[in-house]
Amino acid sequence: MTWIISAGFITHNIAIGARYAAQGHLPWAGDYESAMMGGWFIIGGTLYVAWRNKALQSLAVVTAPLVVILMGYGFMRNPELTPMAASLKTYWLYIHVYFAQLAFGAYALAAAAGVLYLLKRRNAAQGAPNAAFERFPSLDRLDELIFRYIVFGFITDTIMIAAGAIWAKDLWGSYWSWDPVETWSLVSWLIYGISIHLRVTFGWREKRLAWLAIIALSTVIITFFGVNFVVDTSMHFFNVR
Repeated sequence: MTWIISAGFITHNIAIGARYAAQGHLPWAGDYESAMMGGWFIIGGTLYVAWRNKALQSLAVVTAPLVVILMGYGFMRNPELTPMAASLKTYWLYIHVYFAQLAFGAYALAAAAGVLYLLKRRNAAQGAPNAAFERFPSLDRLDELIFRYIVFGFITDTIMIAAGAIWAKDLWGSYWSWDPVETWSLVSWLIYGISIHLRVTFGWREKRLAWLAIIALSTVIITFFGVNFVVDTSMHFFNVR
């Protein structure tokens, strides 16, 4: 499976390069480009951790289908080439957007580790466990990885929000406007912050943390894709209309 995903990742890089050549900026505008770049970070992260530990190749069982779904959704929404507005040509854009995508990738890995944890735990509880699940990392290792990925994602998420606020002050005259995307990004950030607090302070581990990592990912997906689907008043989307 790793070789297949690696081949797909190479093709993904070629597609990003071709899009950059066609429109003069890296993918970041609209659902399709958000899925393209978010997928790049998710699969890139999957391959990186699999390269460091072969047992973590199993994360691709979750992350690969997730990226396919997101890419399919984005393609159906708006695959058109989008020129960058002159007002957005600033380095703050790249800090804000790509730290957001880095956080997305880390949170996706946390959710994937959560799914593997629940599957392996359920398999172990059966009278005749399936040997295929023995290829997954141990339950203790998966529990540790869920927490580590959440912490890394939370740090990059924090940088994203801070950079976005500084950029918004220059662009719109206010650090925070309670824009729908801003609001949902804050909700997502708070949920992951609470997850870390529950783990460190109250000892939330194992099954509860796994479910929390899976459910919390939905808030990230809503931030990236759901808001754009429901409303068209966000200042984050004016450049792609």
